[in-house]
Amino acid sequence: MVDAASPVPADARRNARQVVELLGAARPGTRVLVLCDAHTQANARLLEAAVADCGAVLSSMQIDHSAAHGRPLPDAAAAAMQQADLVIGITRANITHTDARRAATQAGVGVIVLPESDRPDFFLARGWDADFTGLRPTIEALADALTQASTARVVSHQGTDITMRIDGRRGRALHGFANTRDISAGYCLEASLAPVEGSANGVIVVNASIPGVARIAAQPVRIRIEHGMAVAIEGGAEAEAFRRLLQGFDDPLVYNLGELGVGMNPCCEIDGTMLSDESVHGAIQLALGSSLYIGGAVKAAAHYDTILTGAELHLDGKVVVGQTDSTGMTGVWV
Repeated sequence: MVDAASPVPADARRNARQVVELLGAARPGTRVLVLCDAHTQANARLLEAAVADCGAVLSSMQIDHSAAHGRPLPDAAAAAMQQADLVIGITRANITHTDARRAATQAGVGVIVLPESDRPDFFLARGWDADFTGLRPTIEALADALTQASTARVVSHQGTDITMRIDGRRGRALHGFANTRDISAGYCLEASLAPVEGSANGVIVVNASIPGVARIAAQPVRIRIEHGMAVAIEGGAEAEAFRRLLQGFDDPLVYNLGELGVGMNPCCEIDGTMLSDESVHGAIQLALGSSLYIGGAVKAAAHYDTILTGAELHLDGKVVVGQTDSTGMTGVWV
């Protein structure tokens, strides 16, 4: 663990440099904004040191902490993001699904989002060991397959069976590298998209986690989707916590099925954190809430993923993600 009373491990410094120099491609003269909150200051300092080491031009800003993913950013932060070449949002809440982040991307700014980065061992996570360069072509290939498909179906032995239209939607390749088309999410590697609104019908049985809510313990969370909206969330304590969370937003659009994705990082495992759980190789993401910021049309008060392991993804009837053999290993084919 990393704490204020002990030296920073060399691996943590290395991974912070990896964010800045490899994923962010910062060079002398690159204008880098490090956006943090009161809970992530220590890890932000590692990034700031990496920015200084590579000769880039550093700006730092601390914003008020938000407990909910996707809450609007302050106007001052939105304006500062527009003036940077690279923004690294190392915050407890996820800034992906915000107008400020989308506007920065549209303005040609590379944005790296690092949510739930308040843990002292954040830069020691196993996900940082990924071969980012080597994995990129496979992630891009699956994103292309999503773009080309018209329908998607997710099924599992636990009872998931849901079908949705995805025609006309662009597959997103979250390969970790900052770019001007979409976000980077650090070691959270995935291919994903926003399903066509109102088209999804079926049942999702969540057996792994709901990042930001809980890991699934004994009883899976069962979500019934009708015409693109969650109409029932059933199960044990985790289902009750998820229901209460969504009800608290007082926004019917938080029940929209807003995202379909596939984790693509072989170094990750389910540990209850957003970046790791969403990135587990072959795990399926089915999110409720906003889709506007990832290619859809729904702007909701929040966006929360649900994570399924051991599921299959079919595109136009062809299995592209599923179990490879009796060992339970999951494969991705494109």
